Amino acid sequence: MRNYEIFATTADTGIRFKGRDFYSLYENALRGLNLLLFCSRRRKLRGDESSRFSYRGDGPESVLVNFLAEVLSLAYQKKRQVVALDFVHADGRRLDVRLQLAPCRSMPRVDIKSVTYHNLRVVDRDGMKSAAIVFDI
Repeated sequence: MRNYEIFATTADTGIRFKGRDFYSLYENALRGLNLLLFCSRRRKLRGDESSRFSYRGDGPESVLVNFLAEVLSLAYQKKRQVVALDFVHADGRRLDVRLQLAPCRSMPRVDIKSVTYHNLRVVDRDGMKSAAIVFDI
């Protein structure tokens, strides 16, 4: 697996992602979601506007679910793609980041209803954090 990849389940779809720390874990989760939504691997594009996202949860799983739900909300409701993250703080219980936004060049290619906790667990093995998250489509 690269740092992120898409996978399919019987009725849903998801992404697997990994990173050496929480900063890269959240970044690769975003990259995987952008690939799923827009077939886009854009990395260096800077947004022309930004939005602050801050969340404190009881663990990395709740942080991931809420972060990715915010990315989906921006894509579907505001027609904005999150193209980069400017971190203020990232760990297993808190994410404080400025989301760099660009207008969506196209509509998302899948209709995601929600981000789920289905089998979601952040694992730390040999200094690498990894997770797989399922989206209800």
